[in-house]
Amino acid sequence: MKYKITVILFISVLAGCNSNKRTSPPNLRTITDMAGRQVEIPMEIDSIFIDRHSVQLIYAFDTAAPVNTVFHYYETEKKYLKRSFYENKPYVLERSIEEITVLKPDIIVYSMPLAPENIEEADILQQKAQIPVVVIDMDILKYKEILAFTGELLNKKEKADELIRFVEEYVDPIFEKAKTIPPEKKRSVYYAEGMKGLNTDPSGSVHSLLIDLTGGDNVARVDVLPMKGMTSVSLEQIYTWNPELILVWSGNFDNMDSYREIKTAPSWANLKAVRENKVYQVPWRPFGWIDRPPGINRLIGVVWLSNLLYPDVYRQEDLPAVTKEFFQKFYHYEMTDEEALDLLNPQPAF
Repeated sequence: MKYKITVILFISVLAGCNSNKRTSPPNLRTITDMAGRQVEIPMEIDSIFIDRHSVQLIYAFDTAAPVNTVFHYYETEKKYLKRSFYENKPYVLERSIEEITVLKPDIIVYSMPLAPENIEEADILQQKAQIPVVVIDMDILKYKEILAFTGELLNKKEKADELIRFVEEYVDPIFEKAKTIPPEKKRSVYYAEGMKGLNTDPSGSVHSLLIDLTGGDNVARVDVLPMKGMTSVSLEQIYTWNPELILVWSGNFDNMDSYREIKTAPSWANLKAVRENKVYQVPWRPFGWIDRPPGINRLIGVVWLSNLLYPDVYRQEDLPAVTKEFFQKFYHYEMTDEEALDLLNPQPAF
């Protein structure tokens, strides 16, 4: 009788061990992503499918891991990027399920606001692709948490700590000082988008968020549009708002059509910002500094924009040095003083 009991117990133990192996294989681990989802992923991640919002985040940790590209880069942008990041990588977006499965990434990174509909999309994507989908928040106020999570995800905690220190030293103090600027002292800003500068995003939009966070007064009084934003406005509306300063995002970048239009067209000439030469092209290389995409690229944009709006408040005396440090830590690029000054002052004379 004792023998039979021992055999039964032994078989039960074996069954338990086998059950554990089926649910938690030794080459996999279970994580909780930033949306609170339980996801089983490889112990070591070598290949990653990226979406448009996670590009710079993943690049900061691993320049070769992405299996796809989501932007077409100009030569002036490629200069600051590792070839391993974009060379021989197909242009594939997260909605192309069949193309994703062909690439066979270890994981798919889905970086979005943590809204229920976005989490549902991540679940659907994972179910269809049969590849682990890891949701990462894209809230700029949570970037220390985002960096820490990504460091754990990719087994690169030391790199995460290095990037977090940059945020703590240069970005956090700006957000705190911005809260002290009284409403009557805020500078009014128009964010000009589109080929003619007649598109914009108001306060509350993810695309113009840095104006809010650095203490500017976004003059646009229009509805916040979802996804890509860019509400159409008339020049008459802009004259009514009459901003002190115009920030320009140019959709085709190197040609700077919007900036050229605003600076040279007679129809813009009587605006306060144009008359007083307060029209500024937003730096964009290798990614937009305040938007497009609204990713980790915005961290250096916070430093640039804050000092443009309120140099006496923020007192960042060596902006080129901070720019060089950002590029070295986040983009793995050793920048010269001349390159830093060129990026910080992209305004040509017209």
